Amino acid sequence: MIILLIIGLLCFCFAIGYAANFLLLKRQNQRIFSKRRFYPFLIIGLVFSIMSLPFVAQADPSSEPLFKDQKQVTSEISRLKSDKETLTSSLEDVTKEKEKLTKKLENITSEKETVKQQEQTIQELEEKIDKLTSSNEILKKENKKVNKETQSPAVQRSAPKDDGTNTGGHESQKETKKESATCHIKGSVNGIYHTPSSRYYSRTKKFKRMFCSVEEAERAGYRAPKQ
Repeated sequence: MIILLIIGLLCFCFAIGYAANFLLLKRQNQRIFSKRRFYPFLIIGLVFSIMSLPFVAQADPSSEPLFKDQKQVTSEISRLKSDKETLTSSLEDVTKEKEKLTKKLENITSEKETVKQQEQTIQELEEKIDKLTSSNEILKKENKKVNKETQSPAVQRSAPKDDGTNTGGHESQKETKKESATCHIKGSVNGIYHTPSSRYYSRTKKFKRMFCSVEEAERAGYRAPKQ
């Protein structure tokens, strides 16, 4: 291969020398430039020189570190390419995961807003329930007061007088107390009495007096409801 390099260099030098000589002596000798001599030597010189250069470089011991470095650089480049591909794929996976997390975050945000609205609705309902409970308790207290006020005169009117002639006066007083406790017929302001089985019994809040029996209410001038 060294011989080829020498031959190539000689042919190349001959071609260059021939061209230079022709240019220098052209005006004096008036010679014609021979392409058959220039181009073949030039091409052969270039081809042989190029073909022998790699082999000469390998044979040169000083060039071995350069080849080693070149191999290392080549391997490093290939490794970097593989790392780049790996990072690209991992980046795509991370991007997809980010999109999924973004969608989950949007869903969680919407659910959180829904929960807030439900909590507000529950609070409003609890407040309404508290108000209704307090008003119901007030109505119960007022109803108890009204019942007590209406029962007391009815008991006094319906209770028989004890003239001291009847025997067992204590027993008769106990019986009248029991009867007065069972006076639960309401006499409304419209002159209508309502028994506990009447559909208007619970609705009748304003009434004048309480009766212990239907006969007593009718004797007092009250009538039964039409429905």
